[in-house]
Amino acid sequence: MAIAGVKRAIQLLVLFLSPLILSAYFSNHPSVNVPTSWQNVYNSDGWQFNDNTHVRPILALDLNGQPSFGFGFLRNGTTNTFYLVTLKIAIIPNSSFSNYGPPPVVLWSANPNRPVEDNATLELTVNGTLVLTDADGTPVWSANTSGAFVTGMNLSLGGNLKLVNGSGSVVWQSYSFPTNTWLPEQRLRIGRNLTASVSMSNLSSGMFYLSITRHGINAYIKSVPPQRYKTLRFNANNATYLGFGIGSLTLSGNYVTYNQIEKGDFQFMRMEPDGHLNVYQLIDGYEETLYSDLLKDEHYGDCAYPTVCGNYGVCFEGQCSCAGGGSSIYFRQLNATAASFGCREVTPLSCPDAQLHTFLEVMNVTCFNFAPQLSNIDAESCRRECLKNCSCKAAMFRYQDNTSIGTCYLPTQIFSLMAIRKEVFNYNALAFIKVQRSTHKKSKSSLVSVLVPSILAPLLCFAFFISVCYHYVMQKGRKNIEGKQRENSGDESSIHLFNEMKKFSFEDLSNATQEFGVKLGGGGFGDVFEGMLGDGTRVAVKRLGSHVGQGRKEFLAEVKTIGSIHHFNLVRLVGYCAERSNRLLVYEFMCNGSLDKWIFNQDQEQTLNWATRKKIIHGIAEGLKYLHVHCNPNIIHFDIKPQNILLDEKFNVKISDFGLAKLISRDQSHVTTVAKGTPGYMAPEFIRDRKFSAKIDVYSFGILILEIICGRKNRDSSQVDYLIDMVKVKAEEGQLSDLVDDRNEDMQCHKEEAVKLLRIGISCLQTDHHKRPSVSQVIHVLEGSMDVEPITDYSFLSMFPMDSPLEANRAISAPLIASVLSGPR
Repeated sequence: MAIAGVKRAIQLLVLFLSPLILSAYFSNHPSVNVPTSWQNVYNSDGWQFNDNTHVRPILALDLNGQPSFGFGFLRNGTTNTFYLVTLKIAIIPNSSFSNYGPPPVVLWSANPNRPVEDNATLELTVNGTLVLTDADGTPVWSANTSGAFVTGMNLSLGGNLKLVNGSGSVVWQSYSFPTNTWLPEQRLRIGRNLTASVSMSNLSSGMFYLSITRHGINAYIKSVPPQRYKTLRFNANNATYLGFGIGSLTLSGNYVTYNQIEKGDFQFMRMEPDGHLNVYQLIDGYEETLYSDLLKDEHYGDCAYPTVCGNYGVCFEGQCSCAGGGSSIYFRQLNATAASFGCREVTPLSCPDAQLHTFLEVMNVTCFNFAPQLSNIDAESCRRECLKNCSCKAAMFRYQDNTSIGTCYLPTQIFSLMAIRKEVFNYNALAFIKVQRSTHKKSKSSLVSVLVPSILAPLLCFAFFISVCYHYVMQKGRKNIEGKQRENSGDESSIHLFNEMKKFSFEDLSNATQEFGVKLGGGGFGDVFEGMLGDGTRVAVKRLGSHVGQGRKEFLAEVKTIGSIHHFNLVRLVGYCAERSNRLLVYEFMCNGSLDKWIFNQDQEQTLNWATRKKIIHGIAEGLKYLHVHCNPNIIHFDIKPQNILLDEKFNVKISDFGLAKLISRDQSHVTTVAKGTPGYMAPEFIRDRKFSAKIDVYSFGILILEIICGRKNRDSSQVDYLIDMVKVKAEEGQLSDLVDDRNEDMQCHKEEAVKLLRIGISCLQTDHHKRPSVSQVIHVLEGSMDVEPITDYSFLSMFPMDSPLEANRAISAPLIASVLSGPR
C-alpha cells in the first residue's frame, strides 16, 4: 500500500503541474438545461483510452479536480457504432496526457441492443423528453417522463443520469433502469432484472440475467423457458439482508438497495457475460480489482455455471471435456485447442429418425439445474421416458445406493454438465444423453463386391433399353398428366413472391432445423421448429400442412401481408420456401416465446411485473395502429390472442401469425366475410353478422388487456365462468382491483394504475362497435393525453352465444398444442 501511495502522489503531482493540458481532454460540465441537443461527431475533446475505446463526452463530472464520471457516446474500437452510456473514468491519465489509462467502466447504457452510427443525435427537447435518434432519423431510445415538467439534466456522483424539474426533484433517472451493473445506493424495484451483455465490448443483451425478488436474487440463463442456476436468499435470521463483506443488499418495501459498507474506493457489482455476478473495487481509484463472485457455488465452484464448458461439455474441477470423453463417437470439440468452447454432435438428433435414437451413459455426471420431474423411479424407466419424447435431450437420474429408486429430470436443452463425487454431494448420478446412431453400413466382403456387379451389369443394360423405349412412347402423355396434376395440386415450385425476400430451399431449412427435430409448438395450419441458419442466426421455421391445398391460402396470405410491411412491433419474416407442396415461413427467433406462457404461468417468480405488462399492452397497441392506420390497404389481423404475441429478450412485443389477416381499402368501413378467429376473442358483430372492421381487432385486444392484468385466461377447461363475466360482476360492484393478478407483488403495488388499464380493456369490449375506441384512441389514453369515457351500464360484458349454424360453418384457427413457442405460429 505504501508503494501505491507513492505512485498516487506522483500522479497527483503531475496533474497539479499540468491543469491546462488536462482541461483540453476533460472539463467539469455535469448539467444542462432544456432545450439542447448533441450530435455524435468527432471532436478533439474526445477521450481515448489505452484499449482503443473512444468516448465523445456530453456531460462530465470531476471529483477533487480529477475526471471521474462521464456521459456520452462510446465506441469500443472494433466497430464504428456507438452506445450512449454513463461511465466511471480511471482518474489517472498517463504522464503525456495523450490518452487515458485503463478503459472506463460502463455503468449504464441507453441503447445496448441498438447502437447508433456517426451523426446520431441526442436531444433534450423543450418539453423535457430525452430522445436518441440515429443518423437516418430512426428513433432508437427515449426516457419516458410521462408529461412531467423537466427543466434540465445532470450527472451525479456515482454515475446516475437524472432528468429534474424546476425544484430539483428527480423525474427520471438511469438508476431506475439498470442494464448489467448495480451501483452503491442504487435501489432496484422488485421484479427488475440485470441483464448481462454479450461481451465487454458488445453491450447487447447476452444469455444471463439476474432477477430481483422479495426473497433474494435469482440468476437465470435464457432458454425456453429460462432456467435458474443460482439463488441468493436473504439471511435466514434477517429476511431483508444479504451481506458480502464490503457491501450488502437490503430489502425495504418494494425495493432492494445496494449498500457500500466502507466509503472510499469506488465499488460496483456487474452481471458478467459468462453468468458470474462479480463485485469490484477500483483500487486507488483506477485499478479494477475483483473482490468477490457472489454466485460461485461452494461445492461445484465454476462448474456450476451453465456455459463454463459449452454445450455437451463436462466440467470436473475446472477442467472441460466432451461427454463420453475423448473416445466418444458421438461428440467432438468445437475447438481442438480450447475445450471450454463446448462440443458438437457428430450426428445431430433427428425426430423423423427417432428409431435411431440411443443413449450415451455417463457415470457421476449431472446438470446445474436438476429439477426432479419424476420421483420413486428406477434408472431404466427414467431413460425410457426420455426416449418417448423427441424434445428430451437427456435423462438425468439421481439416487442414493442403487439405481432401482431415485429421481428423474428430462431437460430439453443441454448446456454444460458437472462431474460429481458422492463423498462430497451425498448422492450418485447417472446421465443418459440422447444421441443419434449413424446410418452408415459396414462394407461388404470382397467376394460380394465382385459377384454382384458381374451379375447385375447385363440386367441393367437390358432394363435401360426397355426404359428408353417406354420413355419414348409415354413422354407426351406423361407431360400432359403432370401438367394437370400440377394444376390440381397447387404446385408451389414456381411461386416467386418477393424478390427482396430470401427464398430458401427445402433442403436448406431441413438442415437448419436438424431435419425438423426441435419442435417449438403448433397451430391450426402447421408446426413451428427451431433452426439456425448458416450464418448462426437463430430462426423459427413454420412448416405448413403438406397435404394438397392445406394451408396454401394461409401461406400466401401471411407472406404477402407480413412480407410487405415492417414495424418494430411486428414479427420479421426472414424468408420463405415454396417447393411443390412444401410451404415454409422463416421468422426471427423470439427468445422469450409467446405471451401466454408468461401471463398464465403458475410459477410466481416467472410472472411479469407491472412495468413489463404495461409495456406489452402499449406495444400491442402500436403494432395494431400500424396495421389499421399506416398500411395501405389497411390490414385486419383477425386473431389477436396471447399465443400470437411474441416477446424478444427485452419483452418487446412482436405480433405474429398473419395467416387469417385480410387487407381492406381505407374507404371500406365494413366488409362481410366468413367468420374466422379463436373463440373467446371474436367480436360479437363478427359472430352474429359476419361483418367486420378494424374494431374486431380492438375487441380481441380488449380481451387481451383483461388477461394480461388479471393473469388468467378468458376461458379454459378449469374455469366455470368466462373472465369477462367476472369482470362484469366486479365492475358493477366497483371492485375491479380484486381482479389484479395477486401472484405478483409488484402488480399489487400498482393496483390503481392496473385498474385504469382494465377500464381501457372494458371500453374495447362494447357490443356496439361504434362506441369502441379505435386503437389510436387507446394509445392516447395509455399515454395520458386522453381519458376513457365513463361507463355506467356493464350489461354488454358477457360472451356472445355461438349460434349452431354459424358454429358449423365458420373457419376457426385450431388451438395451439404448446404455448412455449419461440416464434410465430
